[in-house]
Amino acid sequence: MEIGQQYLMQLNNIYLKHNELSIHSFMNGFSFSTINQKYFFPSSKENMIEDELKEWIAEKKLLIPNAKLILFNHLPVIIPQIIFDEKKIKDYLLTSIEPKKYLVKNHFIKKCNQVIVYYQNLDNLKVLKNIYPKLESKHFISILLEKLSEYSKGNSKKQIFVNLRKDFFDIFLYQSSQLLLYNSFSHKNEEDFLYYLFYIIEVYHLKPNEFKITFLGKYSFFENYYLSVKDYHSDIYFLNSNSNFENIDTHQAPFFCNIYK
Repeated sequence: MEIGQQYLMQLNNIYLKHNELSIHSFMNGFSFSTINQKYFFPSSKENMIEDELKEWIAEKKLLIPNAKLILFNHLPVIIPQIIFDEKKIKDYLLTSIEPKKYLVKNHFIKKCNQVIVYYQNLDNLKVLKNIYPKLESKHFISILLEKLSEYSKGNSKKQIFVNLRKDFFDIFLYQSSQLLLYNSFSHKNEEDFLYYLFYIIEVYHLKPNEFKITFLGKYSFFENYYLSVKDYHSDIYFLNSNSNFENIDTHQAPFFCNIYK
């Protein structure tokens, strides 16, 4: 049986153009993407050293004024807007992170009436802002919720969206534009992936004819993951990520490799 090859949509108007730079912040460094090139600046330290980064950026010719930052470092919390209390914003993120080094931010997603609450490293933000003064930032989950809520609107079937990343995957369950579930899980192989995916299907009592699964992007290095699902579920689709990088398999979140939002 062939896996569905239909590309349901592209994320219109958010792809990189000439003279634009997308910076992606990960726990082990930063990815820098232009319209046709991708570079990675590794950093094992908690905070970047500004002079080292400036020298590296100059060498790679990445001093591009139109730059945006997408955050992947820490997972967010999603709160229904109706119960969100901005006075208690820090209480939503009860972790071991040292609060003095991190800014707690929130972003209201109007399309699904949800609020994203997340951490941003203040020192790293300062370094990047010194290099890119007009830099704007957003959490990657905010970008996905905005677009997936828009796409899901009006669909009668429940929809599971899967964003495969290196070591993690994100799963969203929608009923029309209503977000029923968001979670992220770690994975080492397709067995891990199947375990969590079908755990969600079981918890929400989803029958095979009641939902479809849509992967964000389609990449050869995740082929075994797609094939592992098709033996149990046939209603499978892919969103087109519109990525043409030859070395996209080295990006830790390949669907975002050329997104500028």
